[in-house]
Amino acid sequence: MTEPTSIILINGKRKCGKDYLATRIQEKITSDVCEILHLSIEIKREYAQLHNLDFKELLTDSPYKDLYRKEMIALGESRRNADPGHYCRLATEHASKQCWIIVDNRRETDIEYFKSRYPDKCLVVRVTASEEVRKERGWVWKSGVDDAVSECGLDKYQSDVVVRNNGEKEDEFDKSLDFVISWINKRLKC
Repeated sequence: MTEPTSIILINGKRKCGKDYLATRIQEKITSDVCEILHLSIEIKREYAQLHNLDFKELLTDSPYKDLYRKEMIALGESRRNADPGHYCRLATEHASKQCWIIVDNRRETDIEYFKSRYPDKCLVVRVTASEEVRKERGWVWKSGVDDAVSECGLDKYQSDVVVRNNGEKEDEFDKSLDFVISWINKRLKC
């Protein structure tokens, strides 16, 4: 694992555009120095191994993944209750770039894991989108998912930056993106 110069900790509701933001950041910074990491991939990998399921299919937005979503959330909660940094360590153990973008922080313990180990290197970014926009992107309320800590655990957390991703005011999105890019660039030059 390479010691990062900057870590972008993205959080937000399902279908708000967390991956979209991460991709836009990586495009501007370049994949030579910036990598996108997912805590949820490690949960899905572990769940697939435990239950002999198709790991690659669990990575998609398919109905297949939705069949197991609640159980994967339960596994993630169980592991995190025993060891809050479990998935953070797994997601970063092979990281090799200067800038890490952690796309799917779901709990304060995820954020605190990185902030405690990499002080002054973390920027917490909340991505928001209206329910209407999220529905247009395929979001459907699901009891036991959308009201679970994995979806609501950071609702009241004070993020450093809030990115509104409703698709209507691209200039507002771009200003927030430019702020994040500037923050990263300052650290890359150190």
